[in-house]
Amino acid sequence: MKKRHLKENSRGAVLLIAILVSSVILAVGFGVYQRTYKSIVFSSFWKQSQIAFGAADGGLECALYHDIHLISPVNCFEAVIATWTPGTSGNFEVSTPGNGCVNVTITKGAGTLIESRGYNDACGSTAPRRVERGIKMNY
Repeated sequence: MKKRHLKENSRGAVLLIAILVSSVILAVGFGVYQRTYKSIVFSSFWKQSQIAFGAADGGLECALYHDIHLISPVNCFEAVIATWTPGTSGNFEVSTPGNGCVNVTITKGAGTLIESRGYNDACGSTAPRRVERGIKMNY
């Protein structure tokens, strides 16, 4: 009778150990999943940031080129810009390749200030993960 009593108690202990081990494995797995998910979101943010910066850089280069050489009509990213005449103050907004957007402001005074703001998504978007990068240049 004593042997039977010990056998029943050890069954409960094995079940308890199995539950504890599976809980620890589940907690570690969940932690790895969270870390991986955050890394993916972070790397996606940097990709979107590069798209926005590329749009800002391209917009600044386009405005600078047309303003220095006084070339009209202004053609940036295969789009004709009718809202700005080189040699004057003004601004324009244009879509870029890769679904980006750029907003460029040219201010004439004692010198010329070009401010270019690039975005990672379409012009006029209000997406919650919209990324903006800007570049200013005086000459």
